[in-house]
Amino acid sequence: MSKQRPETPPQPAAGEKKPAPAPAPEAKPKPAKPAKPKTPSPWPWGPFARVLVSMLVAFHLVAVFVSPWHLQLSSSVVPMIEPGGTPLNAQGQPIPLEQLDPQQYPPQLPVIPIALAKYLHHYANLVFVNHGYNFFSPDPTASHLIKYEVYNAANEKIAEGRFPDRREQWPRLFYHRHMMLVEQSRDQATAGMGWENKIAEYLIKKHDGEWAKLTMFRHHLLTPQQVKDGMRIDAPSTYENLGEFQHRLPPRPSEPAPAGGTP
Repeated sequence: MSKQRPETPPQPAAGEKKPAPAPAPEAKPKPAKPAKPKTPSPWPWGPFARVLVSMLVAFHLVAVFVSPWHLQLSSSVVPMIEPGGTPLNAQGQPIPLEQLDPQQYPPQLPVIPIALAKYLHHYANLVFVNHGYNFFSPDPTASHLIKYEVYNAANEKIAEGRFPDRREQWPRLFYHRHMMLVEQSRDQATAGMGWENKIAEYLIKKHDGEWAKLTMFRHHLLTPQQVKDGMRIDAPSTYENLGEFQHRLPPRPSEPAPAGGTP
Protein backbone atom coordinates (compact mmCIF):
# COMPACT_ATOMS: atom_id res chain seq x y z
CA MET A 1 0.00 0.00 0.00
CA SER A 2 1.27 3.38 -0.89
CA LYS A 3 1.42 6.10 1.83
CA GLN A 4 -1.06 8.94 1.37
CA ARG A 5 0.46 12.40 1.48
CA PRO A 6 -1.28 15.07 3.55
CA GLU A 7 -3.25 17.50 1.52
CA THR A 8 -1.64 20.91 1.26
CA PRO A 9 -3.85 23.95 1.63
CA PRO A 10 -4.64 25.66 -1.62
CA GLN A 11 -2.21 28.44 -2.42
CA PRO A 12 -3.65 31.84 -3.40
CA ALA A 13 -3.22 32.92 -6.95
CA ALA A 14 -0.58 35.40 -7.87
CA GLY A 15 -1.56 38.93 -6.92
CA GLU A 16 -4.10 37.89 -4.31
CA LYS A 17 -3.64 38.72 -0.62
CA LYS A 18 -3.26 36.02 1.91
CA PRO A 19 -6.30 35.69 4.10
CA ALA A 20 -5.83 37.14 7.59
CA PRO A 21 -5.32 34.53 10.24
CA ALA A 22 -8.17 33.95 12.60
CA PRO A 23 -7.86 36.01 15.80
CA ALA A 24 -6.58 34.08 18.80
CA PRO A 25 -9.06 33.75 21.64
CA GLU A 26 -8.58 36.38 24.31
CA ALA A 27 -6.82 35.12 27.44
CA LYS A 28 -8.90 35.25 30.57
CA PRO A 29 -7.56 37.80 33.06
CA LYS A 30 -5.91 36.21 36.08
CA PRO A 31 -7.69 36.92 39.33
CA ALA A 32 -5.85 39.49 41.47
CA LYS A 33 -4.03 38.09 44.46
CA PRO A 34 -5.47 39.28 47.77
CA ALA A 35 -3.20 41.78 49.47
CA LYS A 36 -1.42 40.37 52.50
CA PRO A 37 -2.30 42.21 55.71
CA LYS A 38 0.59 44.17 57.09
CA THR A 39 1.75 42.72 60.40
CA PRO A 40 3.38 45.13 62.83
CA SER A 41 7.07 44.62 63.27
CA PRO A 42 8.12 43.05 66.58
CA TRP A 43 10.92 45.61 66.71
CA PRO A 44 9.21 48.94 66.11
CA TRP A 45 12.24 50.82 67.44
CA GLY A 46 15.44 51.07 65.57
CA PRO A 47 18.59 49.30 66.74
CA PHE A 48 20.03 52.45 68.32
CA ALA A 49 16.95 53.05 70.49
CA ARG A 50 16.82 49.40 71.53
CA VAL A 51 20.47 49.36 72.56
CA LEU A 52 20.10 52.65 74.44
CA VAL A 53 17.04 51.51 76.39
CA SER A 54 18.66 48.16 77.17
CA MET A 55 21.72 49.93 78.57
CA LEU A 56 19.54 52.20 80.74
CA VAL A 57 17.61 49.23 82.13
CA ALA A 58 20.85 47.38 82.87
CA PHE A 59 22.26 50.48 84.60
CA HIS A 60 19.17 50.77 86.80
CA LEU A 61 19.26 47.07 87.75
CA VAL A 62 22.89 47.41 88.76
CA ALA A 63 21.97 50.32 91.03
CA VAL A 64 19.11 48.30 92.56
CA PHE A 65 21.39 45.38 93.43
CA VAL A 66 24.46 47.38 94.43
CA SER A 67 22.74 49.28 97.27
CA PRO A 68 21.79 46.26 99.42
CA TRP A 69 25.03 44.55 98.43
CA HIS A 70 27.04 47.46 99.78
CA LEU A 71 24.92 47.96 102.91
CA GLN A 72 25.17 44.30 103.84
CA LEU A 73 28.95 44.41 103.92
CA SER A 74 30.51 43.99 107.31
CA SER A 75 34.13 44.04 108.32
CA SER A 76 35.43 40.49 108.34
CA VAL A 77 38.51 39.53 110.20
CA VAL A 78 41.28 37.06 109.48
CA PRO A 79 41.09 34.26 110.36
CA MET A 80 37.52 33.76 109.14
CA ILE A 81 35.10 32.27 111.63
CA GLU A 82 32.24 30.24 110.22
CA PRO A 83 28.95 30.27 112.15
CA GLY A 84 29.37 27.79 114.98
CA GLY A 85 32.93 27.06 113.94
CA THR A 86 36.31 27.53 115.59
CA PRO A 87 38.72 30.31 114.57
CA LEU A 88 41.96 29.04 113.07
CA ASN A 89 45.31 30.72 112.66
CA ALA A 90 47.46 30.73 109.53
CA GLN A 91 48.79 27.26 110.41
CA GLY A 92 45.28 25.83 110.75
CA GLN A 93 45.46 25.53 114.52
CA PRO A 94 42.48 26.57 116.68
CA ILE A 95 42.74 29.91 118.46
CA PRO A 96 41.29 30.19 121.98
CA LEU A 97 38.57 32.85 122.05
CA GLU A 98 40.25 34.66 124.94
CA GLN A 99 43.33 35.11 122.74
CA LEU A 100 41.47 36.22 119.62
CA ASP A 101 41.75 39.98 119.13
CA PRO A 102 39.90 41.19 116.01
CA GLN A 103 41.66 44.55 116.31
CA GLN A 104 44.88 42.91 115.16
CA TYR A 105 43.43 42.01 111.78
CA PRO A 106 42.62 44.63 109.13
CA PRO A 107 39.07 44.51 107.73
CA GLN A 108 38.61 42.85 104.38
CA LEU A 109 35.95 44.43 102.22
CA PRO A 110 35.09 43.55 98.59
CA VAL A 111 36.39 46.11 96.14
CA ILE A 112 33.69 45.89 93.45
CA PRO A 113 30.59 46.77 95.52
CA ILE A 114 32.45 49.60 97.24
CA ALA A 115 33.54 51.08 93.90
CA LEU A 116 30.05 50.72 92.37
CA ALA A 117 28.33 52.20 95.41
CA LYS A 118 30.69 55.18 95.33
CA TYR A 119 29.67 56.17 91.80
CA LEU A 120 26.00 55.11 91.97
CA HIS A 121 25.30 56.63 95.36
CA HIS A 122 23.64 59.82 94.08
CA TYR A 123 21.55 58.01 91.48
CA ALA A 124 20.35 55.48 94.08
CA ASN A 125 19.29 58.33 96.36
CA LEU A 126 17.53 60.13 93.52
CA VAL A 127 15.34 57.18 92.52
CA PHE A 128 15.10 55.94 96.14
CA VAL A 129 16.53 52.45 95.69
CA ASN A 130 19.23 52.76 98.37
CA HIS A 131 17.68 50.10 100.62
CA GLY A 132 19.43 47.36 102.51
CA TYR A 133 16.51 44.97 103.06
CA ASN A 134 18.12 43.85 106.33
CA PHE A 135 14.79 42.78 107.80
CA PHE A 136 13.78 40.30 105.12
CA SER A 137 14.85 36.91 103.82
CA PRO A 138 17.03 35.14 102.99
CA ASP A 139 19.21 36.47 105.83
CA PRO A 140 17.16 38.57 108.27
CA THR A 141 19.04 40.15 111.10
CA ALA A 142 18.17 41.37 114.58
CA SER A 143 15.80 44.31 114.87
CA HIS A 144 15.80 47.23 117.29
CA LEU A 145 13.19 49.17 119.20
CA ILE A 146 13.05 52.12 121.57
CA LYS A 147 11.07 52.19 124.80
CA TYR A 148 10.35 55.66 126.09
CA GLU A 149 9.10 57.29 129.27
CA VAL A 150 8.04 60.92 129.54
CA TYR A 151 8.07 62.81 132.88
CA ASN A 152 6.68 66.14 134.00
CA ALA A 153 8.39 68.81 136.09
CA ALA A 154 7.60 66.85 139.28
CA ASN A 155 9.40 63.77 137.86
CA GLU A 156 6.10 61.93 137.54
CA LYS A 157 5.71 59.53 134.63
CA ILE A 158 2.98 60.83 132.35
CA ALA A 159 3.47 58.66 129.26
CA GLU A 160 5.28 55.54 128.15
CA GLY A 161 5.40 53.33 125.11
CA ARG A 162 7.66 51.94 122.46
CA PHE A 163 8.20 52.10 118.74
CA PRO A 164 7.85 50.45 116.45
CA ASP A 165 4.64 49.01 117.89
CA ARG A 166 2.22 47.36 115.46
CA ARG A 167 -0.63 47.81 117.93
CA GLU A 168 -0.30 51.59 117.74
CA GLN A 169 1.34 52.28 114.38
CA TRP A 170 -1.17 51.34 111.72
CA PRO A 171 -1.39 50.86 108.73
CA ARG A 172 1.69 48.79 108.06
CA LEU A 173 3.50 51.57 106.23
CA PHE A 174 3.25 53.78 109.34
CA TYR A 175 4.77 50.95 111.39
CA HIS A 176 7.56 50.58 108.85
CA ARG A 177 8.39 54.29 109.10
CA HIS A 178 8.88 53.98 112.85
CA MET A 179 11.02 50.89 112.38
CA MET A 180 13.28 52.72 109.93
CA LEU A 181 13.48 55.68 112.32
CA VAL A 182 14.87 53.42 115.05
CA GLU A 183 17.36 51.79 112.69
CA GLN A 184 18.60 55.15 111.45
CA SER A 185 19.02 56.44 115.00
CA ARG A 186 21.52 53.63 115.71
CA ASP A 187 23.38 53.90 112.41
CA GLN A 188 27.08 54.58 112.92
CA ALA A 189 27.07 56.88 109.91
CA THR A 190 24.57 59.20 111.64
CA ALA A 191 26.20 59.10 115.08
CA GLY A 192 26.40 62.51 116.69
CA MET A 193 23.76 64.04 114.39
CA GLY A 194 21.17 64.41 117.18
CA TRP A 195 18.69 61.70 116.21
CA GLU A 196 18.07 60.80 119.87
CA ASN A 197 17.56 64.45 120.80
CA LYS A 198 15.02 64.96 118.03
CA ILE A 199 13.07 61.85 119.02
CA ALA A 200 13.06 62.81 122.70
CA GLU A 201 12.01 66.40 122.01
CA TYR A 202 9.14 65.22 119.85
CA LEU A 203 7.87 62.89 122.58
CA ILE A 204 8.20 65.58 125.25
CA LYS A 205 6.23 68.10 123.22
CA LYS A 206 3.62 65.52 122.23
CA HIS A 207 2.88 64.57 125.87
CA ASP A 208 3.54 68.04 127.32
CA GLY A 209 6.37 66.84 129.56
CA GLU A 210 9.69 68.14 130.80
CA TRP A 211 12.12 65.33 130.10
CA ALA A 212 12.20 61.87 128.58
CA LYS A 213 14.15 58.66 128.95
CA LEU A 214 14.81 56.46 125.92
CA THR A 215 16.03 52.87 126.13
CA MET A 216 17.35 51.08 123.07
CA PHE A 217 16.71 47.33 122.82
CA ARG A 218 17.93 44.75 120.35
CA HIS A 219 15.47 41.99 119.53
CA HIS A 220 17.31 38.79 118.62
CA LEU A 221 15.94 36.06 116.39
CA LEU A 222 15.21 32.61 117.72
CA THR A 223 17.64 29.83 116.98
CA PRO A 224 16.34 26.66 115.30
CA GLN A 225 16.59 24.81 118.62
CA GLN A 226 14.58 27.50 120.42
CA VAL A 227 11.87 27.23 117.79
CA LYS A 228 11.73 23.44 118.28
CA ASP A 229 11.45 23.98 122.04
CA GLY A 230 8.37 26.15 121.49
CA MET A 231 9.93 29.39 122.66
CA ARG A 232 7.92 32.54 121.90
CA ILE A 233 9.40 34.99 119.45
CA ASP A 234 8.80 37.84 121.92
CA ALA A 235 10.18 36.07 124.98
CA PRO A 236 11.89 38.46 127.42
CA SER A 237 15.23 36.69 126.93
CA THR A 238 15.26 37.70 123.25
CA TYR A 239 15.60 41.40 124.14
CA GLU A 240 19.00 42.92 124.87
CA ASN A 241 19.29 46.29 126.61
CA LEU A 242 21.78 48.44 124.69
CA GLY A 243 21.65 51.52 126.93
CA GLU A 244 19.58 54.46 128.11
CA PHE A 245 19.44 58.07 127.04
CA GLN A 246 17.85 61.00 128.84
CA HIS A 247 16.99 64.35 127.38
CA ARG A 248 15.47 67.47 128.85
CA LEU A 249 14.07 70.36 126.89
CA PRO A 250 16.28 73.45 126.92
CA PRO A 251 14.98 76.24 129.16
CA ARG A 252 12.41 78.36 127.44
CA PRO A 253 13.48 81.95 126.84
CA SER A 254 11.87 84.29 129.34
CA GLU A 255 9.23 86.63 128.00
CA PRO A 256 10.48 90.21 127.51
CA ALA A 257 9.30 92.69 130.07
CA PRO A 258 6.55 95.03 128.81
CA ALA A 259 7.74 98.46 127.75
CA GLY A 260 6.85 101.39 129.98
CA GLY A 261 4.03 103.81 129.24
CA THR A 262 0.31 103.52 129.05
CA PRO A 263 -1.24 101.21 126.46
